[in-house]
Amino acid sequence: MKKLTTIIRYLFLALFLLTPLIFNFHNSELFEVPKIYFIYTLTIIITTLHLINWAKKNVVIFRHTFLDIPLISFIISQTISTFISIDISTSFYGYYSRLNGGFLSILTFSLLYWVLAVYIDKELRQKIIKTIILSGLLVSIYAIAEHFGVDKNIWLQDVQNRVFSTLGQPNWLAAFLVMIIPLSLSQLINSKNKKNRFYYFFTTSLFYLSLLFTKSKSGIIAGLISLFIFFLFYLFSQQNKNKLKNKIKTISPFLIFIIISSLLINNPIKDKLFSTSQPSPENTETSTPNLNITPSEDIRKIVWQGAINLWREYPIFGTGTETFAHSYYWTRPASHNLTSEWNFLYNKAHNEYLNFLATTGAFGLLTYMILISTILISSLKDKNKLDPHKAIFTSITALLITNIVGFSVAITSLFLFTFPTLLLDKSNKKPKIKKTKIFLIPIFIIISLVILKKNINFFIADLYYSQVQKLNKEQDYQSAYQLIDKILILRPKQANYLSESALLASKLAVTTKEEKYLFTAIDNIDLALEQSPANINLWKERAQIYYYLSTLDNQYFQSTIDSLNQIQKLAPTDARNYYTIGQFLEVAQLTTESIPYYQRAIELKPNYDHAYFALGKIYFNQKEYQLAKENLNQTLKYAPNNTEAQQLLEKIK
Repeated sequence: MKKLTTIIRYLFLALFLLTPLIFNFHNSELFEVPKIYFIYTLTIIITTLHLINWAKKNVVIFRHTFLDIPLISFIISQTISTFISIDISTSFYGYYSRLNGGFLSILTFSLLYWVLAVYIDKELRQKIIKTIILSGLLVSIYAIAEHFGVDKNIWLQDVQNRVFSTLGQPNWLAAFLVMIIPLSLSQLINSKNKKNRFYYFFTTSLFYLSLLFTKSKSGIIAGLISLFIFFLFYLFSQQNKNKLKNKIKTISPFLIFIIISSLLINNPIKDKLFSTSQPSPENTETSTPNLNITPSEDIRKIVWQGAINLWREYPIFGTGTETFAHSYYWTRPASHNLTSEWNFLYNKAHNEYLNFLATTGAFGLLTYMILISTILISSLKDKNKLDPHKAIFTSITALLITNIVGFSVAITSLFLFTFPTLLLDKSNKKPKIKKTKIFLIPIFIIISLVILKKNINFFIADLYYSQVQKLNKEQDYQSAYQLIDKILILRPKQANYLSESALLASKLAVTTKEEKYLFTAIDNIDLALEQSPANINLWKERAQIYYYLSTLDNQYFQSTIDSLNQIQKLAPTDARNYYTIGQFLEVAQLTTESIPYYQRAIELKPNYDHAYFALGKIYFNQKEYQLAKENLNQTLKYAPNNTEAQQLLEKIK
């Protein structure tokens, strides 16, 4: 075996082993960002080595597979949606704190599929499966340790109640686990010696136990459905009764474990089947309406409706790959204002299919579904190939179920695009190269180094960005501003960095009274919005920047109002923005002009206590006591602890 081929295979094993385990406290986002940059790094190295291997006449550059046409069609749909996007930068790189799902990530996973297809054989396939199971074992050991409090003081979340291990979120961990449980179970059934059977019983049981500890309703349902399908495959595939008995005997301990653990450990399915009649906290007399936690399924229905409305406006190619965070505001239902997450940013539709529909249109969703269908059909084609064909089928099926109420992350996307290679037989095709192409090798290396350097720069920029955010919170604006300059050298056209620089410059302009900061603030926020004109967060930061600058010169106050009005156009159902405009108008002593904005905020969010209180104070000062009384009473209905509202009411009485 050639050395380069061996290195490439080991790099693939490293990819599957390490990606689930990677997280970094020093990145702006701890889990997805370091994972995706690690995937990018290994993809660059693997692809370069593969091209060198081809140039040396060791392998073919490309192997035709069953997934080529569906995958190319999917890439075409994402390319079109990227180039006609409302935000090309976001569509290409992905939403900043996620990255996975952008065109670059899709291209990366596709490259990994095609390169791995060249090198896959029975031996490598088995090593990949074993490596994934080993990685899952390490993830699960940490998850179970989390449940027992090993890192309970590190996270803000109640990680003992719902574990997330090295994946960063319980639902993401659940999606990862339901994809690897069928692989481990397949190994358990097909192992011929007791040691291996015990090991795979242990890993499969640990995976399921960790799944229960996530308390992910979608994950547990997906896991149980996929296991049911998996067992049906094995039962109906066995023609020999003795073999069937042996198979049942092998899997029966795991079936018993599933039943016992599901009944003993608190989880959403058990709670549903054996629900108690105890009142929920939000139904008690001590709770207040505005503190109620809206069920996640109710919020998702609202977000889904917004996604469908968005698709109706952009039916063919959508608003652009991964632009949901920006475009959802355009069709966001007003009912979202009445949920406990009314002021949250939704960068995904929390339904993979509606997310594709809204951002890449009918063409994007169609090509995605064809891609998925091709994988599933191919895994069912050969009835005799139970290992790993049916494991792959159930694994992908489980992911599809979790994605009904969630979305793919870095590790599940990696699995989705690379698992189909495990269905391929060894390629017997010999390289049809008459002469080696050694002269291309330096070109491959140079291009690779350029791309790798850019990738490393992006990663370092994110590390710096995390430090800048920390310094900003600590109000060390000068140090943060100096550091942001380094970031802009590494990545000068990133909208988030330009906006952060502008925000810091505006604060320094106020504290130092130096004009250079003022001009930097204005220039950089304008550059940021050139890169991402539909980004509502940037418009909010623009309003904040000009508000700071208006303390130096009143002429900038109008720019603050202009920014807020632009947000109003982009997010017509955002109640908070109308309230904010009202606040700014009051600061400008345009009290009467602020009233319609508070009223509009209340129309959109009838339980908006802050807006009622603002109106109550205005009417009180205008001696419109009846109107003041009505609004102050509404304030206390939704915020009974507002002592100032109580005092004003007492004065009216």
